[in-house]
Amino acid sequence: MSKEGSSFGKRLSRFILVISAVGIALRLWAKGLMSPEKMVIFLLLVVVAAALDSVWVKLIIALFGLGYFLLDFVNYDMNQFQAASTSIAALLIVLFGFFVMLGGMRSRK
Repeated sequence: MSKEGSSFGKRLSRFILVISAVGIALRLWAKGLMSPEKMVIFLLLVVVAAALDSVWVKLIIALFGLGYFLLDFVNYDMNQFQAASTSIAALLIVLFGFFVMLGGMRSRK
């Protein structure tokens, strides 16, 4: 394993991903959309996905969490969801621009 792959920041980001999945699972359980058994399976799958350390897996889980939050926030109204997701997408693009400008994409060797 490379020195970059074992950095504390990468391990912490994977754990933060698991913590956010716990929040999603608890919300789904509280609304009655997920049984406790399904919640355990969901959380185990998230832990396995986070351990794989794939950028695509992390992106999919993060987008699922954001989409679920938006759906819950607008009370499952698809018109409001589309309007809110457009605004959130613009915000994410701007934040990614700031991230790149501040050197977040530079390789740290």
